[in-house]
Amino acid sequence: MIIGIAIGLAVGAAGVLFAIFRNRGETKDLEERINTLKSNLSATRLACQEADANHTRYELEIRKHRDLAILFPELVKQVLSARTPDELARLLARAMNRLTGCERIAVFLADVRGGKLGLVHVEGLEELLRPPLVIKVGDGHVGFAAETGMVFDRKALENESELTRQRLEKSAIPGFIPDYAAPMTSQGILYGVICLLDVPTTSTLPRERLRSIAAVGAAALESIRLLSRYESAADMDPDTGLPGQTRLLPVLTQELERVRRFDSPLTVMELAVVKADDPDRFRVREFMSIGANHLKATMRNIDTGLRTGGNLITLLLPGTGEDGASNVMQRLIEDLPGLRNDIGDELGEVRLRFLVVLPGGGETSETVLEALDRVDYTSSLRA
Repeated sequence: MIIGIAIGLAVGAAGVLFAIFRNRGETKDLEERINTLKSNLSATRLACQEADANHTRYELEIRKHRDLAILFPELVKQVLSARTPDELARLLARAMNRLTGCERIAVFLADVRGGKLGLVHVEGLEELLRPPLVIKVGDGHVGFAAETGMVFDRKALENESELTRQRLEKSAIPGFIPDYAAPMTSQGILYGVICLLDVPTTSTLPRERLRSIAAVGAAALESIRLLSRYESAADMDPDTGLPGQTRLLPVLTQELERVRRFDSPLTVMELAVVKADDPDRFRVREFMSIGANHLKATMRNIDTGLRTGGNLITLLLPGTGEDGASNVMQRLIEDLPGLRNDIGDELGEVRLRFLVVLPGGGETSETVLEALDRVDYTSSLRA
């Protein structure tokens, strides 16, 4: 009987131990499942937070693009409303600031020959760029964008050849490498370059927006040049087909600004036709017309001729220095006197004088004309 009781106790103890070990195993499994659920819950929470952040970001992007759809046409209208290159440069910088948030912007404009770029407007870069600043097309990163007609991307510079990189670095503006530089071109004509430095990382599509504004800027500058031509044509002298006296000061002021901006000389030349100093109105018209037609046939497209008196024609020759002016005067002295009208009368004696305006002088239109008045005429000495 005692043996049976002992066996029963042993079996009961074994059952209890078995139950205990079994419960421990189930508890461990439950703990592992609980830990797994906690991990899944944490991952789900992180995914929800990320989804919420993306949703918020997408909403902001949609709002930005919606705002851009309203803002961009207004900015284009403002840019196209500019009436001078300087005003246009300010509006371009403002437009890029609004579109990209960039606060360091420089605008370069090209001279009429398309060979140089002059700094016109700068924001936030005064420690690096100060006008007057002139670079040649092809030099540095800004000139490279102008030369190639492509948007310069600082990050893509590594894809250029070693020779190209060396040339850019050698001729670059010291300390100035723009993030983006977009040329303003239209129908193969270069009007200038817009540069952005330190573009915010939060800016969306800065390259594409800069390209769009550059295209608008080129169209606006083309309109400004055409408007200037129309203004000149509205005051044409009927005898010569040249702009009249009232256009002299505005055009001369514009050319003197190019002297300062592009570091290029300007020659102001005055031509007097002796036979046109006559009370006979018909003879004056005939001889002035002969001289003006010859000038229009030989002048460059960047030169300007104006009738500034009864027998006077004033020529403005951009980029022409002392030697060039002497050559032009000598050629006119040789060619003009022998010109004839329909009945064979020669144009006869002409008198010329010129003044060369060099960069850095700070002359005004009035001081240039006063200085020209003090220069003696050179005569062809031909009757």
